[in-house]
Amino acid sequence: MSLVRAGSARAAAGWIAAFAAAAALAAYSGIAFAVGEPRGTVVIPVAVALSLALGLIALTRFFVFVLIVLGVRASLDATKLAGSISPSGGGETAASWLDPSSMLGALFIVAGLAWLVAQGRRAEPAPRLLPVAAGLFLVACVLSALGSLSLGTSAGEVVRIGAVLVMIFVVERLADQDPARIPQLLIAVFAAAVLPSLVTVQQLLTGDGLVELNGSLRPHGTFWHPNALGMFCHVLIIAGVAIFPHAGRNAKIAIGSVLALAGVALLGSGARGAMIAALAGLVVVGLLQNRRLLVGLGALVVAIVVAVPAVADRFADLAETRTEGGLEANSLVWRFDHWSQALDLLGLNPVTGTGLGTTRLLIYKEVHNDYLRALVESGLLGLVTYLGLLAALVITAVRALRATGPAGGLERGCAVAFAGCVMALLVSAISDNAMTSVVVMWYFAVFAGIAARLGVRAAR
Repeated sequence: MSLVRAGSARAAAGWIAAFAAAAALAAYSGIAFAVGEPRGTVVIPVAVALSLALGLIALTRFFVFVLIVLGVRASLDATKLAGSISPSGGGETAASWLDPSSMLGALFIVAGLAWLVAQGRRAEPAPRLLPVAAGLFLVACVLSALGSLSLGTSAGEVVRIGAVLVMIFVVERLADQDPARIPQLLIAVFAAAVLPSLVTVQQLLTGDGLVELNGSLRPHGTFWHPNALGMFCHVLIIAGVAIFPHAGRNAKIAIGSVLALAGVALLGSGARGAMIAALAGLVVVGLLQNRRLLVGLGALVVAIVVAVPAVADRFADLAETRTEGGLEANSLVWRFDHWSQALDLLGLNPVTGTGLGTTRLLIYKEVHNDYLRALVESGLLGLVTYLGLLAALVITAVRALRATGPAGGLERGCAVAFAGCVMALLVSAISDNAMTSVVVMWYFAVFAGIAARLGVRAAR
């Protein structure tokens, strides 16, 4: 009994010390903000304080830690310390290791890997295809970093991709240990959409915080770029529509509210690629779950085109190729020109590539095509393993669908959601930077982890 009391006392002392340190750093940050100190002076102490608190939670309540991480990650890009939004989608957006989002990613990798190791071997079979494909892709990324033209930049990209992969396997193991955790994970995912969507609505209504990109004023919510906002919204919309029929009454009200907010944010973002990806994902959801959704989807598209001229205008300029001055008339034409420039870099190292994240350093723009990015930045080896990872995701989705069946309840909804999200990823990878939009991929990873657990039954 005395040992138990002593352990409890030490744990309580640890909590008190951690929160005292966090409070002190937060107070310092508040004073710094009040006296007009630089942004880093304000943000870094708060980030360190939160990291200390989250680290302690990870040690004592790991599942709670995961829920908190999912709940806050979508709102952290607003706290980046350096850089600016560029029309190319990221020419000046290299992340700092002192950004709160980077700190959280590093903390999650350490805590997630330690937790996975501590769980030991499991009695029942584990999914193998996705871990093998993910491992091979990560090896290709590491090899690319070792021969990179900018080791620091590539190392950061490897860590960010690693965090997404760790999230997949952490969620899979959590769902394996207790399927009752799946609804809680879903709550955290949908709750994460509330603040970014509300900020986007506020930007649209007031005009504050809008960014000018190629002559258009666009909101970006709490994200670094409007395109990232759009990709985040299409993941939440596809998942929400798939899960909605399987939710209870109160949950339907909550999901419906999130869908409405995310829909407004998606349209407001002006991210054409994200809109097309959302449409592709919703078509998959309709085909798998209820084909009447396809009729409603068609009607909704027509209504949006008629009622929201800004959306129609975003697609109308695709008919033009060049302006009178000879410049690209739209971002699609710009992408075609830019892809040829990026492809020229392949000759620098065709086997392992120039290094992850180096394209924006060499030609000052993001690639805007993940297939081409994999080829140029990680070489032929990276492209093959990236395609292998995508194939593994497709197979995982098929297995999850087979394991659940049409009457599978919430699990079926999760399987359909993941299938729709995979389709959206395949589409968005053609013209967007999904691979480097780590904040978006974290939420995609939740559904990947759940689907991997569901698919084990079909693989037996």
